[in-house]
Amino acid sequence: MYLFKVYLKSLLLFLVCLFFSCAGKHNVQIENLEIPIPHSWTTPFSDNQGITGEWWLAFQDTGLVSFLEDFKKNNSDIKTIYENKKLAKYSAKINSSSIFPIINMNARIDTNIQNLSGFGFASSFTSEDEDNENNKDEILSFGNTNTGINLTLQWEIDIWGRLINARKAAYKDYDAMVYDLSYLQFSTTVRSAQLYFLGKELAAQLKLAEDSYNSFVEIRDLVKDRYQKGLRSSLDYRLAETSVATSIVTIEKRKNLLKSTNRQLEVLIGQYPKGELIKDSELPEKMPEIAMGIPINLLERRPDIQSLLFKMESNNYQIAEAKRNLLPGVFLNGSAGTSAQNIKDAINKDFGVWNLGLNVAAPLFNGNVLKSAVKVQEASYEKSKQAFLKGVLTAFSEVEQELESSQSLKIQLNALQSALTQSEDAYNLSKERYDSGVTSLESVLNSQRQFNNIKSQFITIQRLVLDNRLSLILAIGGDTSMNNK
Repeated sequence: MYLFKVYLKSLLLFLVCLFFSCAGKHNVQIENLEIPIPHSWTTPFSDNQGITGEWWLAFQDTGLVSFLEDFKKNNSDIKTIYENKKLAKYSAKINSSSIFPIINMNARIDTNIQNLSGFGFASSFTSEDEDNENNKDEILSFGNTNTGINLTLQWEIDIWGRLINARKAAYKDYDAMVYDLSYLQFSTTVRSAQLYFLGKELAAQLKLAEDSYNSFVEIRDLVKDRYQKGLRSSLDYRLAETSVATSIVTIEKRKNLLKSTNRQLEVLIGQYPKGELIKDSELPEKMPEIAMGIPINLLERRPDIQSLLFKMESNNYQIAEAKRNLLPGVFLNGSAGTSAQNIKDAINKDFGVWNLGLNVAAPLFNGNVLKSAVKVQEASYEKSKQAFLKGVLTAFSEVEQELESSQSLKIQLNALQSALTQSEDAYNLSKERYDSGVTSLESVLNSQRQFNNIKSQFITIQRLVLDNRLSLILAIGGDTSMNNK
């Protein structure tokens, strides 16, 4: 037993050194992929003071903060992502475990009873003749007991680094999965914030519709009073009533839209969908400031790009593993333990037994299966490389598009701000001219509708500016501190 221990320790030390010397190195360098990366973004972006760590706080919207806190705690998709991360971790451990030896222990105790009648022996074989008559029905039997404790060892010696490459590939796949899930969690959070601001816009649109209704009612009552006094025609009265009726329809449509969005938001945070979550109609004016950096930084910031990179590296390791499958495999098999007839001797080293064997298996003919497997992995690597290149260009396109949209939205917002002021003045002026009998009621109603339409567009653009900022945060990889909380 002592000789076995010394031999096993020496062998393990040798195999550990061999294990690390055969470790593959297949990290992918981005600069070797020949990706056309510009030194700066095509569209300038002025807000460059740095993105806030917790970007949702920069909006200074307590409702958004509360919503996202509930979202992180109660959203079923977020909880699923957490569980998928656990699954990915344990799957990686399972897929990479073949590099370790398999050691099993068993303890046994066997008792058997055997008789001699099956072998043609009778009692006379051991008895005197005069006793045959008395013992002729007696069957001779004997028993035996064996006990033992054994350890068995099975281990493929990774001479060529096949198993270490398989292990590295498994953990690269795990890293890719973690980044995919992190980006999914990050994007889900951003999209939820965008839905929250859509709800705020719908609340503002509903308030605008209610204010418009009150204005139409005020005009209708004024016209009705003058119509009853014979100062206005029935045409004015009917136009006023029509405007009131259509404004009621607008209110109901916007109520339904707000209710529907509120229910979606309530489901996201695990609440019963009553449709009552958002009532405040004030859209925030503050937004997170963003440090754009240079395009190359995007490849390090975006979790989905990092995931594509790790998938490439995993395929690279799998190529190395497939090539090493063409080489002979060396397997170590052994066992050590005790074997005795008495239970008390099962732990006595004097009854020890052991064996150790080395097997070598080399592929001779398999119909080119192993060579084809190498080609499959090489094709998979090229496929993952193209997916990475496409992902990088798509990411650049997303950032450039959001930067362009940001500039366009600013221009639209400024134009609508001017139009809103002018249309409000025109509406007030038309009311004064109508009171003076200079213009028609139709002119007043048209100017009010124009003012309401412009104000509605202005509210929508305000929300789209917020939506764009959130999309830009997502496009540049943003701040993923939420992912680790």
